[in-house]
Parts: sequence; C-alpha cells; structure tokens
Amino acid sequence: MLMANEMFANLSAPYQNLMGPALKANKLSAANLEALVNFQMNSLQSYVDMAMARMKAAADISDPASLQAFLTSQAETISSLNQKFMDDSKALGDLMGRFKTEFDKLVQESMTAGKK
Repeated sequence: MLMANEMFANLSAPYQNLMGPALKANKLSAANLEALVNFQMNSLQSYVDMAMARMKAAADISDPASLQAFLTSQAETISSLNQKFMDDSKALGDLMGRFKTEFDKLVQESMTAGKK
C-alpha cells in the first residue's frame, strides 16, 4: 500500500505542477466573473429603477406647473445619472484592475514555481 501511495504521489506531482496554475486561473476567473456579473446586475437594476421613476413622473404631468416641475427634476436626474455613470465606470475599472493584478500575480507565481 505504501508503494502504491508513493507511486501515486510521483504521478500526481507532475500533474499538479502542470495543472495547478490552470486550476488557480480558472478559480480566479470564475470569482472575478461572479463579481463582474453582480456589479452589472446591480448597476442595471439601479438604472432601471431610475428610468421607471422618470416614466412615472412623466405620467403625472397634468398642467403647466407639473410640466415645469418635471423638467426641473429631469435636469437633476440627468446630472445624477451622469455622476452615477462616472462612479460605475470607475468601479468597473477598479474591478478590472484588481483582476489584472491578481492574474499577473498568479502568472508570476507560476513562472517562479516553474523555474524550481
């Protein structure tokens, strides 16, 4: 039994050296894809909520005063939407930057391990 374990360990080591980095890369990619999808779904929901609120506000226009109030709030909404878009763009850039940093670190570790 001991000999079989040693033989399995001897066969397993090259496999781990070869596949270990690929498995780590797959796990990293899956985790980052999940974070990206969550970010996009949350962003989409907030944009949909904002659009629905504007549709409801437009449906409430009944006279010149309510039209003026709508137009004023529309300008505020556009400003808010622009800020949200900028914030979301920065957050997405940060997310992608972290992924690149983590992946670069994984590649560096794999190259260092391969030289041993």
